[in-house]
Amino acid sequence: MNYFLEFDTSKLSENEAQVIVCGSGIAGLATALYLKEIGLNPVIITRGIGNTYFSQGGIAGAVLPDDSPYLHYCDTLRAGRYLNHEIHTRILTYEGVLRIVDLERWGVDFDKKDGFYETTLEGGHSKPRVLKVKDYTGREIYTKLLNKVEEYKIQVIEGELQEILIRENTVQGILYAKDGLLNFGRTAFVVLATGGAASMYYYTSNPKKVRGDGIGTAFRSGANVKNPEFIQFHPTVLENSNLLISEAVRGEGAILVNDRGERFVNELLPRDEVARAIYRQLREGRKVFLDFSPLVKKGIRLEERFPTIYGFLKEKRLNPYKDLIPVNPAAHYYIGGIEVDDRGRTTVNGLYAVGECSCTGVHGANRLASNSLLEGIVFGFRVAYQIALETKLYKISKTHFKNKRKGNFKPSFGIEELKKLMWDKVGLERNEKDLSEAKEILYKWIKESVNWEPTFSNRQLLDILLVALCTVEGALSRKESRGVHFRKDFPYERDTYRRDTVITRENYLEILNLF
Repeated sequence: MNYFLEFDTSKLSENEAQVIVCGSGIAGLATALYLKEIGLNPVIITRGIGNTYFSQGGIAGAVLPDDSPYLHYCDTLRAGRYLNHEIHTRILTYEGVLRIVDLERWGVDFDKKDGFYETTLEGGHSKPRVLKVKDYTGREIYTKLLNKVEEYKIQVIEGELQEILIRENTVQGILYAKDGLLNFGRTAFVVLATGGAASMYYYTSNPKKVRGDGIGTAFRSGANVKNPEFIQFHPTVLENSNLLISEAVRGEGAILVNDRGERFVNELLPRDEVARAIYRQLREGRKVFLDFSPLVKKGIRLEERFPTIYGFLKEKRLNPYKDLIPVNPAAHYYIGGIEVDDRGRTTVNGLYAVGECSCTGVHGANRLASNSLLEGIVFGFRVAYQIALETKLYKISKTHFKNKRKGNFKPSFGIEELKKLMWDKVGLERNEKDLSEAKEILYKWIKESVNWEPTFSNRQLLDILLVALCTVEGALSRKESRGVHFRKDFPYERDTYRRDTVITRENYLEILNLF
């Protein structure tokens, strides 16, 4: 087993749990709530507020009388450029409507109009099927689910996953850091809900605590990584910030213009097309702005419809009633991730993944707007019930584990250098030369890590490097442009590449065996 830290579990503070859920976004909280409701006792380990809290737009669901899960399914396939896992995508759209009921049962109060859901339109959807709570849907969901976790008396530990303990390809527990100390969590079931890896880019909408290293930790533990080349760049992040301006703003009618006042793109195209159109304007020396004036002309009160956005723009001394708002694209959503089946199972027994750190295949090559919160709760439900079945198969280990490791060097680079490398070489537009150079640099850094001091921060950096390397490897192998993956040297879709990229531990044994 390829552990980075030095440890002896017999000397660590230890606790035991039927299931350990790592992460407290919608995916982690929903999984824990479902587990509790069916009679199991999960423990949540979290390093703090993640992406769910900051989600503005909403959650997609075919709730309108003239809509259907099948139409939602078709829109999802079209946005994903038909690389989607079709069965999993049907599960998402057909079961998603039912899971909306669970969110309301747990206290989420979606906007209503005349007693029914007030839904909005977002890019790529053929119907206005996005349920919302003004422009802070994620905060509402996070807060209400966390309240329910407290009501159910589910234990929540503030800590950070460090190592997944594996024996004979089966989970034995985890090591996690809490208050600067290493702890041993003994369990037969680990659910990773640790979020995506878009934060490894220089420009990102992700909060600092969402780092993507959970995917790398799972990869070191033997889990496969699927479709890592697909990173969705959000078109409209406020310039010089990580503050995202929701797609719902464009859904309501806001337009994009350059510094010449020219409109240059259909704002309701899928995100990848809009993001690249903005990127090309910026590359040509133009500035790009979001123009709210069509909303103002409609009589929409921005402070009521978009209170979060209006509030942070006001803090930045910008007035959307009068000012053009400067925006640029930023890495937003990691479409690839840990390969899982329709019930969140990875290639390691007892190890599950759900939410953005996983790859169910429902997003294909480009995530349809507001499908991510839906994925978290739909597959969180399925993970919980599958674990309930498997409690009869796997029992908690009673043995201890240790790992000896030498190393006293500090990294020759930091996370900022990695983020710059990924933005410059593996960004919105890619080519063979840049990707090959990035791979060479990442290989050099990872080989250097063998001699690093085995600290928590160095472990984290290594695991992010592994995710970055998987991303570059996937981008190099996909010699076409599809969805969010755009190759300037292969600018068209090629039918031979209408297949998934799966990267296994065996692909990197040369590196992983160094540990």
